[in-house]
Amino acid sequence: MIPPVDSKEVHKRIKEFGNMRKNAGKNNAALLEVALFIEDVFGIFLSDTEICEDNLGTHQDAEIFVLKKLDP
Repeated sequence: MIPPVDSKEVHKRIKEFGNMRKNAGKNNAALLEVALFIEDVFGIFLSDTEICEDNLGTHQDAEIFVLKKLDP
């Protein structure tokens, strides 16, 4: 089980990941890569409909999405 994380940790992890893939571009493969990262690091499952530009298109979008998913 993945331990609970706070908003600062979510921000840090997503920013680190984003820095590693800066030049990957915005396409379906890039969105899938972000989704797999989020599932692996934060232990949350994303449905096919959640894997989209609105939720994962930018660092800020991904951070907000993760925080919403982690909020009980």
